[in-house]
Amino acid sequence: MEWVRPLSGVTLVVPFYHMVGDAYVPHVSNLYQFRTMAEFTADIEFFVRHFEPVTLNDIVVALNGGRSLPRSCFHLTFDDGFREMHEVVAPMLRGAGISATFFLTTKFLDGGGLAHHNEISLLLDRIEAQPPNATTTGRLEPLLPAVQNAALRDRMLAIPYADRANVRSMADILEVDIDGYVRDKQPHMSSEQVKDLIRQGFAIGGHSHDHPLYSRLSLDDQLGQTRTCMEILDAKFGFQPKAFAFPHNDDGVGEEFFRPLFSGRSLDVSFGTSGFVAHQQPRNIERATMEKTSAPADRILTRQFARAAYHRLRSRGRAEVAAKPKAVPGSR
Repeated sequence: MEWVRPLSGVTLVVPFYHMVGDAYVPHVSNLYQFRTMAEFTADIEFFVRHFEPVTLNDIVVALNGGRSLPRSCFHLTFDDGFREMHEVVAPMLRGAGISATFFLTTKFLDGGGLAHHNEISLLLDRIEAQPPNATTTGRLEPLLPAVQNAALRDRMLAIPYADRANVRSMADILEVDIDGYVRDKQPHMSSEQVKDLIRQGFAIGGHSHDHPLYSRLSLDDQLGQTRTCMEILDAKFGFQPKAFAFPHNDDGVGEEFFRPLFSGRSLDVSFGTSGFVAHQQPRNIERATMEKTSAPADRILTRQFARAAYHRLRSRGRAEVAAKPKAVPGSR
């Protein structure tokens, strides 16, 4: 990592997580592998050993030209606003003296439900425990996307946000009470828990209203999701600075999205999920996932630094080629 990091040009390291814990989580565990408490503890120790922690406000001040960030620094971020952020993650970070930002999906605060992919995870949990018979499978079939040669699990995971109503119809067929699960488990934080995080010195930000994939939305819907989320958070918590993290990824989001939000100060900074490869919009900072693997943090970051170095060197090579003077025909 120490060899490849300088080649990447990356000074600010922003990892992101969704969940931390040792327990099986029905609404998450069928979607991705998340860090155990031991793995997350090792991550914290790694980051503190190799990088200097900075706050969200430090990042925004640097973007505004107020002061420079340290040459090698990090800021931890957590998406979706699950209750484990308050119960598990915050105490661990506080014990290590580390700041972090928690990005919240506003519709699901205070028991407001689950994102459609988290509902799919619940259905997969039921199917794993009670495989459907032929009759039930036949009833599910019209609600599934047509993915050739794909297993039932993969077809369910492929259900897009636009067809999220199909997930509720499938829940009825499988006799899964999603609303009852939300009432019993309270999967997301309450407003009081978020206020407690703020009192402890943590930052919060927006993560859309109900977690769509932005590349599948029109520009108006992208802006609407973002503004609705930020307005709700501002009304509830009155937070500064204004930060936003894209749900899923920032693919399909152009300057026509960023320009009105940054110029109007609806946002001070945004975050994507494309590793450490620099985005064309300097206020949109790409982050690296620490999930979907049990690999140690140094291996994850080495891979991300190498990828960023490749893109940086390739861009530099293209710029040098473009800058070379064109040969005049017939000249030597």
